[in-house]
Amino acid sequence: MKRKWLARLPGLIGLAGWLAATGAREARAAQNPATLNINVTITQNLSVAVVASGVAQTTQTVNWNTGTPNDRLVNDGTGGRPSSMTVLNDSGGQTERWALSTNANSINAQGGAVSWARVGSTTSVGADQFAIQAVFGSSNTAVNGCLSSGHGDWNSGGATPLDTSLQTYGSGSPALFVGASLTNAGGTPNPDSSSPQPGEMYANSQRVLCWRVTTPATTSTSQTQNIQLIVTAQTP
Repeated sequence: MKRKWLARLPGLIGLAGWLAATGAREARAAQNPATLNINVTITQNLSVAVVASGVAQTTQTVNWNTGTPNDRLVNDGTGGRPSSMTVLNDSGGQTERWALSTNANSINAQGGAVSWARVGSTTSVGADQFAIQAVFGSSNTAVNGCLSSGHGDWNSGGATPLDTSLQTYGSGSPALFVGASLTNAGGTPNPDSSSPQPGEMYANSQRVLCWRVTTPATTSTSQTQNIQLIVTAQTP
């Protein structure tokens, strides 16, 4: 009897395997449609560039005649239609937000001991002090398309003087750093999107950047002062 069971065992095993395979095929056939889940992990590549005429540029030079205390200087210093700079999202494929800030003091370019201190008002700028403002313009604004030094947009709530802390373009009410008058050829000075975060800028988007510096009431140095307008890319 033992030999008979042993003889039948391979056949039983084969039958069990066939039944298992048939069951598996029937189970698979019941999946329609079938789903493959693909998880894409993202490595962020935040990057922002300041350019002029398509070329990266980090320095502009403007002259202040101390015969005019608390003068308002703009991009080219003429007070006319100043030349524009452009901020570009050159991250490749990353939506980002832009924030503006400045330093607590100017930097003495000649290495002297005296520098100017930043203040948060454009009307109360005292000895060895400065204020700096900035607004973004249209993506289609032409060269020389920034605001003149006396333009009313500089007195709006959106052109609040820059601080040492980051302030995000398009945040707040009124929206920060939006040059409402800077529209051209259908372009807008507003960020690309306000959802889900304020001030979102899509990859390869650009905006004209305009600035205005209020000079000291009096200066104790004649050495060149470097004032930094800092553009920081933020996560969306």
